Order: sequence, then C-alpha cells, then structure tokens
Amino acid sequence: MFTPVDKKRAFEAVVQQIESAIYAGEYAPGDFLPPERTLVEDFGVGRSTVREALRILESMGLVRTSPGSRSGPEVCGSVTPGLTRMLRGAVRMEEIPVVDLVQYRIIAGAAANRLAAHLRTDEHLERMEAAIEAMEAATDAAAFAAADDGFHVVVREAAGNRVLGMVGGVIQDATLDLVAGAVGPSAGASRMRREFIADHRRILAAIAGRDGDTAARLASQTLYDAYSGALDEEQRHRLAVLLEPDVRNSRDH
Repeated sequence: MFTPVDKKRAFEAVVQQIESAIYAGEYAPGDFLPPERTLVEDFGVGRSTVREALRILESMGLVRTSPGSRSGPEVCGSVTPGLTRMLRGAVRMEEIPVVDLVQYRIIAGAAANRLAAHLRTDEHLERMEAAIEAMEAATDAAAFAAADDGFHVVVREAAGNRVLGMVGGVIQDATLDLVAGAVGPSAGASRMRREFIADHRRILAAIAGRDGDTAARLASQTLYDAYSGALDEEQRHRLAVLLEPDVRNSRDH
C-alpha cells in the first residue's frame, strides 16, 4: 500500500502517505497501521524517520502509539483533540490579542445561541440547567469558570455545527482566565457572579422558548459585559460595534 519515498525530508513524505490513506478510508478508526519494521521496509527509510513521522501523526490526533506493542499504531476515531491542540498553540504563538478572541466569541456565540434555540432537544435544556446549577454551587472562581464553559459546550452541541464546537471550544479555553478573574475574590465579584448566573438563565429561557433573536442578542450583550471591563476604550469600541444599535448606544455612553 505504501511506496518508497525520497530521502530528502523523508518523514514529511511518510506523514503525507499515511495521512492520505487514513483520510481515504483505507484505514478506519480502530484499525492498526503496519508494525514499525514493515513501515521501514515499505517506505525504504530508516527507523528514526518512521518514528518521527509517527510522532507527527500522533500530535495531529490521527494515530495512537503504544510503546512495546507488537501491533502498529492505532488509527484514532477523531482528529478533534489534535486540532484543538494545534489551534490553542497557534493562538498563543501568534500572540492574538484578547480583544480579537472576545470578538470571535461574540460572533460565534450569537450564532450558536440562535442555532441552539431552533435545534435544541429537551436533553440539551436539562444539561444547560445543570451547568447553571453548578455555577451557583461553585465555591471558587475556577469551578465557576469551568461550569460556565460547560454551559457553552452544551449550547454549541445543541447548535449542531461541528466547526463551531471545535473552534469555539479552543477560543473559549483561551479566555477562561478572564472569566475566572471577573468572578474571583475582589470588590464587586459577588455582584458579577450573580449577574453571570442571571444572564445564563435568560439565555436558557430564550433557547427553551425557541427565541433565536433574543438568544443571539443576549450572547452578544453578556459577552460584552463580561469582558469589556478588562479592555481599554478603543478595544471596548471594537466589541461594541458587534452589538445591536440600541444596546451599542447604551454601552458607548
């Protein structure tokens, strides 16, 4: 199935062939690639080249290796974890400003809420309610932020768009510390916590009532209110332009 590769940057060619075979369905999730020795012979390269290629494929989330196993690497059922790691690394390495991350969350959050309002099931509503209850019961900022994250995970699932689920989760992870800071021990934090919970209950009510317009508007408003305090005036304006006119005017003044 595999063919010998050029020795120049051979590991890249090995990665490409195995990746193409997996995407083409020649190896299904749960299948095993040939053992390392067979791969060395098939590709006509050294053992170190094959190992480097397998490390890359594992970092991409395509395969799972087991040291000492006589079987070859196992093909994974989903590349989402690998994609999440790569996107998270890109966000950090590119030093993407917080305001850009929050802008994306406003755009994606409004879309997710609108879709969820029309596509949610009763099970989704029950899980959103459970997440809000976890926010109410949280005893520290980290637990509160994690429960908030859990609420939005369910919203994205209810929205039914897998791209929103993958990319939105990475961006939310990158802003979790801001949520924790907003509800951490400080003057006014208790009030902010109560407002967070009230906002989430309003969003849940809109989604339960299949009111997509209200659900989308609330996403934009609550995200702006949650993060604007950590930004300067110019950055706040960049967020405010994503709000509806009446809400934007009230926030700009």
